[in-house]
Parts: sequence; structure tokens; C-alpha cells
Amino acid sequence: MKKLFIYIAVVSFIAGCSNLDEDMVTDETNTEAEEEPVESSTKTAKEVEVTEELDDSESKATVGSSDKSQSSEVPDLKLQVTKVDEEQGITIENNEMYSQLNEVIKADPKAGFPNDFSVYPRDLVYNEDGGISILFLGVNRLDAPIQSIYFQLTLGKQNDNYIFENKPVTLHEEEFGKIETDSAVPFLLDVNPEDEEIFMDLTEENIDIRLDHTEVELED
Repeated sequence: MKKLFIYIAVVSFIAGCSNLDEDMVTDETNTEAEEEPVESSTKTAKEVEVTEELDDSESKATVGSSDKSQSSEVPDLKLQVTKVDEEQGITIENNEMYSQLNEVIKADPKAGFPNDFSVYPRDLVYNEDGGISILFLGVNRLDAPIQSIYFQLTLGKQNDNYIFENKPVTLHEEEFGKIETDSAVPFLLDVNPEDEEIFMDLTEENIDIRLDHTEVELED
């Protein structure tokens, strides 16, 4: 195993996916973990329709010796079921949330950035216990499967209210499985009720979303 410490200054919303106006409806959500493997969820709010370009000098973390240089040259992205969900018999075909996410990815199979790991907020999720979570997609365009990745997430409105400020997030193989190259995996982060309005108000002009202090452990 090789462990790398990388810095990603900015994370963007998924460009092609944000053009879809499909409502994502799911079944139930595991809310016990801080970074939750996504079993399912109950109801979702409107999708944040934002696209933000990455500046290569600040945001691209190159690992290995990939010769990929343009997003159009990368293989089509694949949706990956988390290890915890897979162990419970959940598949893309039998779970509505995964099915919806899979259609989103099919609509924009070149999402993500070569030699980079990106995180994309997708929707608000209303859990059966009354809690609210944000559904994210983590996209691995690095040259090796990710066994574990840690980062501190900031998400909110510029110079205004923030949902997360340097929130520690870990996606570990024990819960999510190895995040394969050119694959996307969903995860949930719980938010407070007052954060719902902030999320719904995010636009391309006011969004502030960043990953800091990123540590990645890749498969050898």
C-alpha cells in the first residue's frame, strides 16, 4: 500500500449530472456513522444545479504517471455500491437511489477530472428518523483504487452561512470498499435542520466548496 498526502483546493459540482432535473427518491438511510454508507433514503430536495470549473494549478492532484490529459479521454464513469450496502444485498438494480444515481452518471459518464479525486453534492435526503443528510458522490479518477481517503470538507455560501467548515470525512475500505479507478461511490453527511435552507440557496455565484488536508491511501 502507498499512502499519499495531497492537497485539493476546490471541489466542483458534477457538471453534466446537474443538468438533470430528475427527483431522486430512495428507501431508507443509515444515520449512525458520520460518513454513512448509503443504504437508501426517503425523500430528497431539489438538486443543486451548479457547475464550477477547476483551476489545474490549484485543484488537480496528480498521482502516478497517467497520460490522461482531457476529461473527454477518460473512461466512462461507473457507479459503485458501497461494501456495507452490498453486504445487505443492495444492488444498482434493486435500489431506487442507486438506480437514479446510475442514470445521472450515464448522462455524464466523463464526470470528474483526470488524476484527481472529486466530491460532488447531489441532494438533500430526508431520513426516516426525521434527520436530514446531504448525498454526495466521490469520484476517483486517480490511477489506482483508493483504500482510504481522508479530507476536511467546507461547504456553504461565500462570505455567509456555512453547512460544513473543515469537517473531517473519511471514506474507508471497511465501509465503502475500494473505490475503483474511474468509479463513483455515494456517501451521506448529516446536517442540521437549519442547513436545509443554506443548501437550497446555493448557486453557481455563491457556492464555496473545498477539500483541504487530503490524505489518500492507494492500493499497490
